[in-house]
Amino acid sequence: MKKVRAAIIGAGLIAGKKHIPAFLKLRSKTELVAVCDLNLAAAKQVATRFGVPSAYGNIAEMMSTEKPDLVDICTPPQTHSRLAVEAMRHGCHVLVEKPMALTVADCDQIVQASKDYGMKVCVAHSDLFYEPFIKARRMMGNGAIGRVRGMRIFLSTPTDYMTSRPEHWAHKLPGGVIGETGPHIVYMTLAFIPHIRTVNVDALKVMHNYPWSSFEDYRINLIGDDAISSATVIYTTEEWAAKVEVLGDTGFLMLDLESMNVLHYRRTELKPAPVGLSLLSESAQLAGAFVSNSIRVATRRVRSTHEIIISQFADSILSGSEPPVSAEEGREAIRVLNMVVENIETKFATKTA
Repeated sequence: MKKVRAAIIGAGLIAGKKHIPAFLKLRSKTELVAVCDLNLAAAKQVATRFGVPSAYGNIAEMMSTEKPDLVDICTPPQTHSRLAVEAMRHGCHVLVEKPMALTVADCDQIVQASKDYGMKVCVAHSDLFYEPFIKARRMMGNGAIGRVRGMRIFLSTPTDYMTSRPEHWAHKLPGGVIGETGPHIVYMTLAFIPHIRTVNVDALKVMHNYPWSSFEDYRINLIGDDAISSATVIYTTEEWAAKVEVLGDTGFLMLDLESMNVLHYRRTELKPAPVGLSLLSESAQLAGAFVSNSIRVATRRVRSTHEIIISQFADSILSGSEPPVSAEEGREAIRVLNMVVENIETKFATKTA
């Protein structure tokens, strides 16, 4: 069976924690041949750690020598457009970490290069590939809760992950750390509310001992044509959390992306019997999910979101089908994210980092 030859640009945290392990689990369809980073020592260290055959400090040299089919871009987003275009010019398909780029104009360059060179682009909107999110989208497609009437998203990122670290690249993004986390709430919203026409943001500066951080507590409303997604994004605790709620006109879905649960609610009457039946249904769903998830964890059958997206993208390259997340989807997420940043800057009369 033909394999996709892949190379990674960027030897930082996301490459080592998410992307490289995913490629190594997909050896039946991918072959990771090289790591490239301007810091050659870092590239060599990562390559040695994971058993990747080659390390480079020069992108053009890596691409001309290794001739990969797929280049995976795991660098800060300021570099994404330039690197993606260069990779496609060398005849490589491109997987690019979120956010796709910093501006819509940069996204347009990637989209145009994909057309000019006939190469596929996939954007790593990883949270779409949590199993609860996949299941919820399938349930929506089957009419489980009818028409979407609203959404709520709650994300908590521990303070020591980005906020307390002045050297973290996220602080240099438009909007600061919300530029790193914001794409998640945007693309998850777009999966259920496909067009966002305006936004409204409230933000609070809580941790004054971190002056390099613009804000640490956000309430973001993404307003569509006939539904609103309300997101809470917090960086003030030690906790990780990722929950999504989708309200339809005939039902309600609650997703916990980390515990891998989806609950399907129906409460059309607030009388004892209907509420009791609803509680029984919810308890049964939780019990079933606990048993299923426990077995899957014990048998190591839980796949990471990056493993799923890389697997599907490799399949699309081998079969000539569409990538799991298109460049156009990545562009739309950046259009909305830029609206969020502009709203913050306008409302608080300050230019964030």
